[in-house]
Amino acid sequence: MDPLTVLVFIFSILFVVQTTIYTYLLLRLRRKVEESFVKSRISQEGISGVDNGKLNESIIKVLEVLSSGSMSAREVSVSLGLSREHTARLLKKMVEAGLVVREGKPYKYKITPSGKAMIETYKKA
Repeated sequence: MDPLTVLVFIFSILFVVQTTIYTYLLLRLRRKVEESFVKSRISQEGISGVDNGKLNESIIKVLEVLSSGSMSAREVSVSLGLSREHTARLLKKMVEAGLVVREGKPYKYKITPSGKAMIETYKKA
């Protein structure tokens, strides 16, 4: 092999390694930013008006139920044993906070990436 080919090969390998490292670091940073964003959003946007200990527990339960697939408010209510009114208020606040989205008619609720990040954050805690 001539020296130029060897240099091109070495620089190609270094480029791939560098790109891989930067990608890994950016993904870690993104995950941390999403986690802190979810925590701050929950504490600031209308959800802080309720008892945070109980509310966070209810939110996590709803998110865990919705992580298995989209459900109607009634299905969420029945699966968690919550009243229809409580479930409706909770889901409304969760939609406003960006943790779930409401789709179709009849309405089905589906977890968002922010909701998934919140579940992961509270599992670690």
